Amino acid sequence: MDWNDWQRVLKWRALEEGDADGVLVSAERRREATAHTRAGLVSEEIEGDALDERSESFLDKRAEWLEREAVGWRGELIRVLELLRVPHGRWSWAVAGWGIALITGYWLTDLGQTGEFNLLALPLVGLLAWNAVVIVLGVFCELMPMSSLAGRGGWLAEFLAHGVSRFSAASKQTENTLGGAVRARFEELVWPLAWSRLQMRLRLWLHVAAAMLALGGAVALYARGWSKEYRAVWESTLLSETGARAFFETLFKPASVVLRKPVPLEQLEGMHRTGGKAEQPAPALTWIHLYAGTLLVLVIAPRLMLAGIGAARGGRVISSRARALSWGNHVRGLLRAVEGGDEVVQVLVHAMELTPHHREVWDRGVRGRFGGMARAEYVRIPAGEEDEFAAAWQPVSAQVVVLFSMATTPEAEVQRRLVSDVRQRLLTKHAEPDLIVLLDATSLAGRWSPEKIAGREQLWTRTVEGLATEVIVAVRKESARDSAPLL
Repeated sequence: MDWNDWQRVLKWRALEEGDADGVLVSAERRREATAHTRAGLVSEEIEGDALDERSESFLDKRAEWLEREAVGWRGELIRVLELLRVPHGRWSWAVAGWGIALITGYWLTDLGQTGEFNLLALPLVGLLAWNAVVIVLGVFCELMPMSSLAGRGGWLAEFLAHGVSRFSAASKQTENTLGGAVRARFEELVWPLAWSRLQMRLRLWLHVAAAMLALGGAVALYARGWSKEYRAVWESTLLSETGARAFFETLFKPASVVLRKPVPLEQLEGMHRTGGKAEQPAPALTWIHLYAGTLLVLVIAPRLMLAGIGAARGGRVISSRARALSWGNHVRGLLRAVEGGDEVVQVLVHAMELTPHHREVWDRGVRGRFGGMARAEYVRIPAGEEDEFAAAWQPVSAQVVVLFSMATTPEAEVQRRLVSDVRQRLLTKHAEPDLIVLLDATSLAGRWSPEKIAGREQLWTRTVEGLATEVIVAVRKESARDSAPLL
């Protein structure tokens, strides 16, 4: 998938996770999207958190289906979708910058006002020296992405992503709560990727700009020599004639090979300007060819090559990071919503009232665990009657959920004993029972921090260790989206 495909997939993931209750897109429409695009994929095939090729294809087709179906949906959904945008540059900015680089390169290249072309003039030599340094650094960044040098600057992308995201959230205090939750989730998922991509594209842009700068210099060599005859000379405080001979032979050798023009080193002695005068200046055309060829071979071609490598690698890097965004639970949840038959899952509710508000969240937890077609049958266990209930209870299937209030501090004599008794009753009829402990936290999300909820979950997990197959927390996602695991 390319960057636009990832944006579409992550946009719908953010919308579904931020809109857990199906206000913007109903649960029925979500299941319909999954059923149309999963192509036989089942939740048991999803292992780990990273995406494989098949699950990636499923998400891409599903997001495309939802995008197509979204046309004509109600205005609130469209308004929220339009909020889900990422930082990006414009091609017009890049083209304008390249044009400025071309003009700057032309302007910097001055062959001299006296009709003499000084081969060691600083604009030309400085341009070559600067590009030599930057190209070496570019090799580390583009060809050796795992090197420590290549990783420099990634912190800037992360800082900008989170910093701008926080500023954006703080500046939208009056925004609809549901739209704000979806947008916050989108920024959390996508903006770090977008800033990293923007950073890599900026490096690509700079490589092309440097090539245009060198091209401007090469064009200037010929344009300025068109209407005026220049003679080539050289002068230096640091180089002797022997040193100048070695320097020019080394500098112009690559261009000499490519252009098949020998370097006229025999002319250097007469070209040496001392005391403000050269004994025998040489015709500048051959040296202009060699200089332009050097810019082409040592600057323009390597820069464009690094830009191409960076463009290809950037797409792979972004895709790799996008695949690692903890997809396991999300994909399994989508698939489980259309799995399962008409089986009934018994939910044993300990010391809690069966209100419609609570049952809505509990139903989602049961469907998320056992499949979207599973139905929950609730049985209440009054406080203090745990032993009597366990003695009389008859399991109807191997799948049972025991539901407790998360606010309750678990005790071995009460909660663990009840789970143990239920498990023993299950084992009398089923050799491999599936016993789930579901913790209701619907009333805690607004009052307890995610850290406190996670700590209480660990306490419950230790209490029923060895008895329950899994411990799940049921909470409204829009209230405590950062808690985990959530249903």
